[in-house]
Amino acid sequence: MSKTYIASWIIKNRIICILFSVLIFVGLTQGTTKLTFNPDMETFFPESHPATALNSEIDETFLPTDNMVIAINGKGESIFNRDTLNLIENLTQKAWETPFSIRVDSLTNFSYVKSEDDDLIVEPFIENALYLDDKFLKEREQLVEDEESIYGFLISEDKETTIISIVIDPPQPNKELNLITTVEFILKFLEEARANNPELDIRLTGNPYQEYISPKMVQAEMPVVMPLMLFLIFISIFFLVRSLAAVISTFAVIFLTIGSTFGSIGLMGNALNQMVITFPILIITLALADCIHLFSIYFQQRTQGKTSEESMRRSLELNLQPLFLTTVTTCIGFLSFNILEVEPLRDLGNGISVGVFLAFVFTILFVAPVISFLTIKTPNATQTQTNFARKIAQLSLSRGKIFIWLVPAVCFLLISLIPLNELDDNPTQMYSDRYTSFGPDTLWLDEKLGVTFPVSFMADSENGSVSNPDFLKSLDKFSIWLEEQDEVNHVTSLARTMKTLNKSMHGDDMSWKIIPDDQELSSQYLFFYEMSLPMGLDLNSSISQDRGSTKIAATLDDMSGNEYLAFNEKVNSYLKANNLSSIISEPAGFRVVFSHMNRVIVNSLLFGVAIGLTMITLIIGFFFRSSLFGFLSSFPNVLPIGSAFGIWAILYGEVSFMVSIGMGSTLGIIVDFTVHLLSKYDLARKELGKSPEEAVFFSFEAVGFALIVMTFVLSMGFAVLHMVNFIPLHYFAQFSIIAFIVALLIDFFLFPNLLVRFDKRKFD
Repeated sequence: MSKTYIASWIIKNRIICILFSVLIFVGLTQGTTKLTFNPDMETFFPESHPATALNSEIDETFLPTDNMVIAINGKGESIFNRDTLNLIENLTQKAWETPFSIRVDSLTNFSYVKSEDDDLIVEPFIENALYLDDKFLKEREQLVEDEESIYGFLISEDKETTIISIVIDPPQPNKELNLITTVEFILKFLEEARANNPELDIRLTGNPYQEYISPKMVQAEMPVVMPLMLFLIFISIFFLVRSLAAVISTFAVIFLTIGSTFGSIGLMGNALNQMVITFPILIITLALADCIHLFSIYFQQRTQGKTSEESMRRSLELNLQPLFLTTVTTCIGFLSFNILEVEPLRDLGNGISVGVFLAFVFTILFVAPVISFLTIKTPNATQTQTNFARKIAQLSLSRGKIFIWLVPAVCFLLISLIPLNELDDNPTQMYSDRYTSFGPDTLWLDEKLGVTFPVSFMADSENGSVSNPDFLKSLDKFSIWLEEQDEVNHVTSLARTMKTLNKSMHGDDMSWKIIPDDQELSSQYLFFYEMSLPMGLDLNSSISQDRGSTKIAATLDDMSGNEYLAFNEKVNSYLKANNLSSIISEPAGFRVVFSHMNRVIVNSLLFGVAIGLTMITLIIGFFFRSSLFGFLSSFPNVLPIGSAFGIWAILYGEVSFMVSIGMGSTLGIIVDFTVHLLSKYDLARKELGKSPEEAVFFSFEAVGFALIVMTFVLSMGFAVLHMVNFIPLHYFAQFSIIAFIVALLIDFFLFPNLLVRFDKRKFD
């Protein structure tokens, strides 16, 4: 079935095509009622990575580690005064009353162990603060320095900052709604505490709070970002195309495509996440590309005196193949995300692929038929735009011998800079402080107390009992070594607890602060200690129910992903060298997984992009019946992404996971540029019998200015992402814009000269 036949059929059956498009829109938009939002950052964890599995195992074996952290700072004053300690007591009580809280740890409810007449006494470290005398408070202030399990963890060494940790576990179903209930309960009593205690600095951090912020942030920025983007697009298209009808038609495609795409996402059952703002922006820009190419040829035909119907038929004839091919190649670029073991990114790729396909459908079956009914005045700028594109072609070919070597040389120089980039992400610094103080507050707490990078180790006793003296001595040895490391701020382990119990059972004699040699005695100590602990503060957070394994907890300095991976390697080397790797695991935790995640995503995307490029090259070769075209097209498809990473190394040098995702998402769009130029070039060579040089001029006249418009509008659309408060999207936008501009330059100054140099076909 020829493209001429399809184009004629579409125009002949215009009403049927329009009605069919409307039915697709109505049918798919039913799915919008099923859309959900999942802010859980753990969904970004690579699914089969050992760090993810270990993190899940520790959470399932012990209490979940997701916690809200209330930080209280005395603004230069010690917190050991009655009013501040009373506030901590009250906030601790409020924290226990928080919906879905399962454990609360604070300075005041810390279980202080002492002995009296050979009896083990466990009591709250601070109780009824308002009624305590100065002497007692002074003693406690000095005594806290000897409590290794909380000194430097629940309270800073300068005693000016303390935290209240609230472990929460909102249940399914409706986990997101339950999380909102939990966080808003905490925010309410903290607001009152701040108002009543202006002399204190009270802040809130923690992963659950970050997840609470996400949907609120999206709801706040959508009404600002989307109208701004649409306005910029309206202005851009109007001044570049100079046709109100073209603008209105483009908006129709955007409306139909976005509504249908989000409906499709709902029908597929995929939850939206922090990157939801990228869906409309990517879909809008890709829908624009289809419309711009359709109108570009349409207006050129109108300037030749053809009717609207004839012009649209010819535009369809010239655009059906390249638009379909670019739709396929763009979908391949985004579908390459399916190789990632990160569910939100797979959903992103699949959702955008659906949107790209629907944009093609609505452009061909809705806009083209509608415009063919109308008599649209040809913009005066059409001929000027065509002449401008011809001048670019003339510049490119006249300096062809220079460009064919200069452009690859510059690209390979930039590509050689790629190793200067470092992979890094900090999940606590992903939100702009224009919207929330979460990021600065986390850095503030890290500076004051250093508890914002927690890691956990799982230790399994070989004889099935954590009370085994040899096992406890191994834990103690590792704990001491761990705390000696420069990166480590604090360590908590069962070995330390057991040494404290042994000391307390021997009249607080420091010489007995050692691991007991008798397992039965250790078991008894542990039993009596647990029986003395208040409800909710038992050892389930650090000892498994079968009493065969325990958790070692440590807090690290705030560090980059690469710095952490170096620390992780140091820990693993120590464990292997001391024969402890069989009983003590690698570090685990939220920040740990994120440190591994970027590398996993990049490696997976490199493989996915390689597969995508191979498929795209084969498809281009098949469509144009030319292996040469497939080979030559790989240069303008590959070089822009590599060059963009080289430029990124010069500008920033730090690659976040969203920058690496830009490698996959820009691939399909960059291929659009190549395909549209190539399709018009091939048509001129085969059907019009033009020479390679003449075919280049024809292709530039047909789509050259449209590609400039595409690049400009794409860049403007992606630039709007700087308005959102999810900072990784800023980097995603910047990388994409760089790649688009580089792709346009390569397509204009290298690709045409490659075609002229190597296309030796002869046509009658």
